[in-house]
Amino acid sequence: MKRSLACLGVFVSLTAGLITAGPMAQAASGGCTDRTTYYDKAGYYTAIPTVGLRGTNFCTLRRGASNLGVYELQVTLFQCYGQNTNGFDGQFGAATEAALKRVQAGLGLTADGVYGPNTRDALQWAWRTSAGNQRCLKLTSAPGPLTD
Repeated sequence: MKRSLACLGVFVSLTAGLITAGPMAQAASGGCTDRTTYYDKAGYYTAIPTVGLRGTNFCTLRRGASNLGVYELQVTLFQCYGQNTNGFDGQFGAATEAALKRVQAGLGLTADGVYGPNTRDALQWAWRTSAGNQRCLKLTSAPGPLTD
């Protein structure tokens, strides 16, 4: 009986761990260090945070980060959501964190102030053309296919 209870306890622990971990596809690979520009077939482009130039976009940004990926996040928070990040300086400080938390809450996400794959997918990004046209769309809503 004790052995059965012990096995059941291990099974419950493993199952709970899998449930709280969430899908592996949403796991971030590390900190975003750069940005990659994506183009759609309608002639618009946007840049999103990535690990290195043309690297994976399954990455995170949080307070203390400083790079072009942060800059692009600040542009999107301002242009698409009207959030003040105290400028577009590429510095993930208190103002950027607070702006991101407000947007995350408005999108029904966990408002932790950390940018990651779930936030990336929920955001409408600032898209523009060389002629100065602008729009805000999710990456999955852009006329595809997207190229970098």
